Amino acid sequence: MALTARISPVSDHIIEELVSTTGKSKVDIIEEALKSYRFHERMRLLNEEYERLQKDKKAWAEELEERKELEGTLLDGLEEY
Repeated sequence: MALTARISPVSDHIIEELVSTTGKSKVDIIEEALKSYRFHERMRLLNEEYERLQKDKKAWAEELEERKELEGTLLDGLEEY
């Protein structure tokens, strides 16, 4: 099911430029742009949460201690290739 959304002339120009330089369809370009935006937004939110956690000295110390405990468990029981 195709949906229609209005975009600005500037956005349309950027999309057309990308169509011309990549040979991809408008739909593919928009989908890739949205996936990239979603990824960057998730990383931004994750970074904000880590900053918040680091400001709480007790919570950050607990996080670091938990990491130490888990550090040696990654390869438990697995042989190297």
